[in-house]
Amino acid sequence: MHSEHHPGHRFEKLVADLFRRIWKCDVRSNVTVPGELGHDFEVDIFIDAPSNRTVAEVKLYRYSSPPPVGTFVRALRQIQQIKRTTLATIGILVISCPLTPKLAEAAQAHDEIEVWDANSVFTRASEFPDLLREFEQLFEVSAPLAPEFLKASQENLGYIAIAKDGQRLADRLKEISPGRPEARAFEDACINALRYLFEADLHGWYEQLDTEDGPHRRDLVCRILPKSEVWRLMLDDLHSRYVVFEFKNYSEPITQHEVVTTERYLYPSALRNVAIIISPEGCANSADKVIRGAMREHGKLVISLTVAEIETLLISKDDGADPNTYLFQRVDDFLLSLGR
Repeated sequence: MHSEHHPGHRFEKLVADLFRRIWKCDVRSNVTVPGELGHDFEVDIFIDAPSNRTVAEVKLYRYSSPPPVGTFVRALRQIQQIKRTTLATIGILVISCPLTPKLAEAAQAHDEIEVWDANSVFTRASEFPDLLREFEQLFEVSAPLAPEFLKASQENLGYIAIAKDGQRLADRLKEISPGRPEARAFEDACINALRYLFEADLHGWYEQLDTEDGPHRRDLVCRILPKSEVWRLMLDDLHSRYVVFEFKNYSEPITQHEVVTTERYLYPSALRNVAIIISPEGCANSADKVIRGAMREHGKLVISLTVAEIETLLISKDDGADPNTYLFQRVDDFLLSLGR
């Protein structure tokens, strides 16, 4: 039985959704399809269209770790047998990693089966931005920019149009008034900003996870991808596989109470040693003392970023700056200035 949150099940659901949007027809997932000689098959995806009955198997692999050729060939033979026995017209194998030369060679030897690798999925999902983003999150990589978009921009405008997404996100943050009534809007705006700033460095974006004691909830937890120096420092030197984000839309600087509450969500044994608090006014002196104590005594890193800092990072990224450079400098200065 599939778990709703299992990555393999999520991949199946996303692929089924992609099929629905492309072919605009009824697509069924995890169904039993009768075959010849009374043999039934469990099929990941089934489209019983009159002219092109389609069966598809969906295999989740790590994007950067393609399967051994033998494993891939077994998957090809499985969908090939299902296609033949159920008298389907089309058989498709969908995988979540790019085809290597050896895998492509194996696919050519089973040419009655269409293989959609990760790049094929990205290409087909590019017409549906919301779905494309979900595939990117699942694969933990960013889809390449579509060359057609860049070409159209050059032809229409005479140059490549540069989207000012950071400016738009910064403007949205400025519109939000500090205070409880707009706390949810503040959280949404911060998450959108973080996705733009650190889309290649963080994965997961698990919002509002309940803690075991019930009443408290973390605003956001992300898994660190060690692609840049500051995140490698957190992963390797601070032994933090995850980073916790807290959003405090307070009209006054946050106090030691909020920092202590955040620190409780950090568990070294769970590889969760880093938290970033975003607020309009930053930390009061009392909160800053608690932050320094948490690092000295427990090895827990709590970083306070103001809305103004986030806005500057957003606009700077539009102009080609790397927000990781600023974040590394903040962490480095903090650790260097840490007294006994």
